[in-house]
Amino acid sequence: MPDREQETTLLALLDGVTAALSAGDDLPTAARAALRAMRKATGWTLGHIWLPEEGGGHFVSSGAWTGPIKDFPLLYQATTRTRLAPGTDIVGRAAATGQPVWSRDITRDPSFVRARQGIDAGMRTAFAFPVMTADGVASVWEFFCRQEIEPDETLLQAVTSLGRQMGRVIDRHRARQEVEAARIRLEQIIETLVEAFVSVDADGRVIGWNAAAEHMFGVTRGQALGMIMHETIMPVRYREAYLADRAHFLATGRSRLMGQRLELGALRSDGSEFPAEMVFWATRQADTWIFNAFVHDITDRRRAEQALRAAYAQEQATVARLQELDRAKDAFLDTVGHELRTPLVSILGYLEILTLGNDDLPAGQRLRMLRTMTGSALRLQKLLEDLIAISTTAGGQLSLTLAPTGVQEILDEALRAVSTEIRSGDHPIRLRMQTGLPPLRADRALLVRAISALLSNAAKFSPAGGSITVRAARSPDALALAVSDTGVGIEAEELPHIFERFYRAPAARAAAVQGIGLGLTLAKAIAEAHGGSITATSVPGKGSTFTLTLPLPAAGSLAEAGADRPVMLR
Repeated sequence: MPDREQETTLLALLDGVTAALSAGDDLPTAARAALRAMRKATGWTLGHIWLPEEGGGHFVSSGAWTGPIKDFPLLYQATTRTRLAPGTDIVGRAAATGQPVWSRDITRDPSFVRARQGIDAGMRTAFAFPVMTADGVASVWEFFCRQEIEPDETLLQAVTSLGRQMGRVIDRHRARQEVEAARIRLEQIIETLVEAFVSVDADGRVIGWNAAAEHMFGVTRGQALGMIMHETIMPVRYREAYLADRAHFLATGRSRLMGQRLELGALRSDGSEFPAEMVFWATRQADTWIFNAFVHDITDRRRAEQALRAAYAQEQATVARLQELDRAKDAFLDTVGHELRTPLVSILGYLEILTLGNDDLPAGQRLRMLRTMTGSALRLQKLLEDLIAISTTAGGQLSLTLAPTGVQEILDEALRAVSTEIRSGDHPIRLRMQTGLPPLRADRALLVRAISALLSNAAKFSPAGGSITVRAARSPDALALAVSDTGVGIEAEELPHIFERFYRAPAARAAAVQGIGLGLTLAKAIAEAHGGSITATSVPGKGSTFTLTLPLPAAGSLAEAGADRPVMLR
């Protein structure tokens, strides 16, 4: 053919083959179309494609033919059965050199190894060229002609260029496949994340919304797509700052929010807000920006942090309480030591005098010494009884022996028990009892002890000559015994602590009032063991009132009691 006509034909060949390869997403199908286009453009009889074996250096038939291959069964069989190593046959030589190879007469060409298996009559010239990609030889294309043709340099240059151009098309196709595969993998990863993924365009409209976002915000993907993100999941207080930062980024490429791990509030579809950790970033796509965010619900983490803070605060409170108890223990030991030492010193001192055999002591003085020793011994006895009793209540139990008991009898016995303290302070006693008070079903000894503790407390904290008032009155189902003094009173902040074991008010410590802080604790334990209670009211500087309230027995219950029975408080 004339050179100009040949040039035009070859240009058409390049365009047609490249277009055929570029048009399809399926490379094998596109390659067959390109093979047909090339045979048509060149006018050669047969066309065939060789492919490299997977994991090996040999080339094998792809099975892709164009032209009347059924007319050449020997060539077809030899091609199908043969594995060609690089450098072998025109195919292997083209693969090894990266250049096209021309065989003018394959029937006499010793390098055309397939001829050894027989060549069909009428087949003469062949040429092969490699398709070169970035990774090497992707395939080798061969064409056969019935006529014997001298090497055509123009055609060979054209197929060399064509092989490279087809290689670039294949590289682009593979790159697109890899990008698409990576995109699919990324979408699969994003879809299975426990964190919500949200993507919006430059206008803030949602274009990405994974399953975790559906669950987290209560909005389906179909509902979310196209919605304005900040109006959907962002609390109002953040929106102005978010929009300003987005506009600043679009204008300058800089952002204060992008790439930062932020803890913000987020909105569910029902309007409820929850704490979330968010990370924003932007990606460039074509000529626009896409804004993305991962959102992690940190409600459980916040709860855990609050629990840790609460546990720490509780631990600190426990430490403080233990330190307070340690100080209270030291104070208790000091107080008990003093309370034990004082009467013992008195007893031992008088015993020493009396045992020296000093017969000159007047009888009256001896009697006063004995009475003082007796009082000191009784004081020690009461202290030991209090310690034993508080040990019993600390163990969670207090044994009651219940029996019908008159209120007057309890008060009289309690007053006798503290008569020494009452007389020494010159405290007038005012007894105000409601008439017709019913008997109680109670442990008489313990109630006497409780009322005695209240009377003793009143005597200790009242000034000399200060009166003490005892009241007894009933309500429909309870009886109240109240002891009021005219003493220093109790500050409001001290009232919650006065029934605690070993607690002594600052006024008691300052005035060196006798006692170890157990009387009120025992009185409270006794009241509660009877199903009652004890309360305190006070006006600082004017006095205090302690009221012990006990439930009255139901009608007939006194008669039903055949014998005393112990009641355990646990």
